[in-house]
Formats: sequence, structure tokens, C-alpha cells
Amino acid sequence: MPAKESKPEYPSQFGSHASMIDQEATDQLGNPDRVVLKDDHGVYETDRNRLDNGLADPNRYRTSRLGKLFGQEKDEEAKKRKKEKKKSKK
Repeated sequence: MPAKESKPEYPSQFGSHASMIDQEATDQLGNPDRVVLKDDHGVYETDRNRLDNGLADPNRYRTSRLGKLFGQEKDEEAKKRKKEKKKSKK
């Protein structure tokens, strides 16, 4: 029987938490008010005041970061092509 794929566990699905900080990348930012975090979808940057505040962090679930997972990237590419096609007709 194949082993179950285990997903990393985080304190919440949409919030940002201190346990998710990528300290090396955060140090490279050089901005004490910003942090770089890592989750199962990759890395993202957010404000330090969003950590462990009990609220969802829009930087964690924003469309541009997760678009590939939900097929929205293709939609955006199609919109760009359509826009470029209209420009070329003018």
C-alpha cells in the first residue's frame, strides 16, 4: 500500500505565524517591519504585524501567488493576449 503524502502542518490555513518565518530571507530584506514566510505553496512576504493575530493574511492567499493552483494564471494570460490583440488592430 502506498504511503500517504504528508502535508506540512501550520497553525492555520490562511493566517501567518511566527513558526513559518524564513529567517535568512527575512534578514536579507533589511526591513524590520516585513518578514518572509514559507508554507506548502512556497514563500511570501508580509507585514510583521500580521503574525499570529488570529486573522487571515491576504498575502498568504492572494490570487497572484496561488493562481497556478486554481488555474487563474491561464485566465490572466488569456486576458493579456486578448488585450495585446486589440492593441495590434488599432
